[in-house]
Amino acid sequence: MFGASSLMAQDAGVPNVDSHSDLEAGKKQAPARRSEMARAVSISKVRMQFRGLDGNSYTPQYVPIGPYHLSCSSPRTEKEKLCGVSFLKSLSDEHTLARLVEKLEPRARECYADGVGQLTPEQFSGMLLRDGCYLLLLFVHYVTAEACGNGGASTAAGGVSDSAVVRDTVFLVENQIPLFVLEKIHEHIAGGAGMSVLESIAVSVQELLQAQLYISKKLRPAPRQASHLLHLVHHYFQPTNPPPEMAESTARRTGRWRRATEYGSHGGMRFKRRTFVNGEEWTVLDVRLKRGTLCVPHLRVDSNTWTVLRNLMALEEHVPRRPVTAYCLFMSQVAGTVEDVKLLVNAGIVEHFLPSDEQVAQGFADLCNGVVMDVDNLDRNYLKPIWHKLQERCQSRVFRFMGWFCHDRHLGMAIAFLMAVVVLVCQVTQTFYAVTGRR
Repeated sequence: MFGASSLMAQDAGVPNVDSHSDLEAGKKQAPARRSEMARAVSISKVRMQFRGLDGNSYTPQYVPIGPYHLSCSSPRTEKEKLCGVSFLKSLSDEHTLARLVEKLEPRARECYADGVGQLTPEQFSGMLLRDGCYLLLLFVHYVTAEACGNGGASTAAGGVSDSAVVRDTVFLVENQIPLFVLEKIHEHIAGGAGMSVLESIAVSVQELLQAQLYISKKLRPAPRQASHLLHLVHHYFQPTNPPPEMAESTARRTGRWRRATEYGSHGGMRFKRRTFVNGEEWTVLDVRLKRGTLCVPHLRVDSNTWTVLRNLMALEEHVPRRPVTAYCLFMSQVAGTVEDVKLLVNAGIVEHFLPSDEQVAQGFADLCNGVVMDVDNLDRNYLKPIWHKLQERCQSRVFRFMGWFCHDRHLGMAIAFLMAVVVLVCQVTQTFYAVTGRR
């Protein structure tokens, strides 16, 4: 297990290896290659230990969706939702659409892990109808721009920026409704014509992730099943070709990552931005180790980056595989200081739009507060093999000397040492020939 908030060194001879309690002990482990998309994922509230001091990352700013944040809704947002309901009712029978959602209410209620008993069936189905129509008009183009008075599908923007709407409706784990509700409403309106709602939304979600440089431009097919929008996002946040586990690392404990600067000074490692060829499929999680170079994909850090990553980690507490959590643990530990952030920025790995490197470093350092994961389990921690290879390198005397020798702070000393060695060799050679020449 691995706790990201409070860590202690386990072995004085192995820096940054931590002792940690097995907080996930007793959980039933899924088969190694089981597809998590085949499992329904409940919509849960984020546990308090994980939420920490940053509850804003899980709270909608403009558009509450689902039962957990109903009190956050503004009159303007509710007006936009009702506008969407009126319009979609106009494309079908007004009463049958409401009755359809009422029939879906018991099944949808079961999708929420935390208590929603305070809502009556009428209140719950009304919420599903309003939120379902609102989301459909975000992702499905039913009509021309004149629809509903101000822009058809775009009316769901509610007068705020697209990025704010996307943040609230797509990336917040608590702010979701089941996708099957959207599917049923769409089937009722469209009569089964055209592509499914899941396929249509999957294209839009991939375009969002591509624009934020999380995944490659190559479109991938929609999964056969996704429980909600963030679960669909998680489907595309997967390493494309994770490194295989080495037999020699299976029985050894996995510990904390070193700082980026420490990998340079202890193991002669260099960090480099990983580049991809046109048409290649990749995600931001595709970290690769090539001899003495750790190749890490480009990560754009802006005001929403921590929100996206934290909500995906919260989701992963309910699924068998946890690649985003493994990646976040890696980045939070290698980039948790200003010096490390500067190194990664200079390497082209991190590009940020925050006021200072200090804020970026603090964001990385706080990213995994409250996170607990079994880092020795390869199914959960896909970066485990790379950690062990780097650890072996940092324990090697040869590579430690190379790291010391090449470190910027020691470069002057190293050059002076080499010059002294050259002078000494010259003097010894001159003395040797002087002595042998007299004989």
